[in-house]
Amino acid sequence: MRVAILDDEPAELRRVEQTLQQMAEAGEQPWSVHSFERGEDLLRQLRRETFDLLILDWQLPDLTGLALLRWTREHMEAPPAAIMLTSRDGESDIVQALNAGADDYVSKPFRPNELKARVTAVLRRHSHQRPTVANVLRFNDLVFDDAELTVTREGKPIMMTEREYRLAHCLFSNLGRPLSRDYLYERFWPHEEMASSRPLDTHIYRLRNKLGLTADRGWQLLTIYGYGYRLESVVSVTP
Repeated sequence: MRVAILDDEPAELRRVEQTLQQMAEAGEQPWSVHSFERGEDLLRQLRRETFDLLILDWQLPDLTGLALLRWTREHMEAPPAAIMLTSRDGESDIVQALNAGADDYVSKPFRPNELKARVTAVLRRHSHQRPTVANVLRFNDLVFDDAELTVTREGKPIMMTEREYRLAHCLFSNLGRPLSRDYLYERFWPHEEMASSRPLDTHIYRLRNKLGLTADRGWQLLTIYGYGYRLESVVSVTP
């Protein structure tokens, strides 16, 4: 889980960080938490990075959390989930933030367990994953089996490494959503491998070939220059 926190109070940032870093379940990778004290700094990152969740203070000296929230809803193809975490607790403030696209609203000072519960609920509602049955996901003629970490097409297995499987599963679970290079590296590569772009590019090339990610099969895996990749479902037109 990749989270961005915006707050101009360093002590509050640390408190939210500590709360979120306790949320990874046993066996999962620790959450990747990125903190920002200026709205403009977070805006620059949003233009080139992927986050699953934003936690935004309202009042900042430059770009307010509310203005940044509105920007994500107006300019991003698949904006991340967002929670306003602020001392402004008037009814009109809450209504304004929810109407601007906030998924939830938490007043300061926050209670850690309540914030955890609200984050869990928001991420559950915001999830783009398709319904699963016995850990199986179906995408056209491709079947992903999480229990066996295998992909089959028409009952025939496609040979893949575990990392290739998990990367493909992530792309299909986020259909239509741009995913930045750093987002994919943080999820699937050790830190020492993140400096080079070649491992990711090589895996993308292999997935295109192994899974047949072509328009005639209903898929298009796009390279977004300077950002990352996006997998799309396409409808072939018969002449």
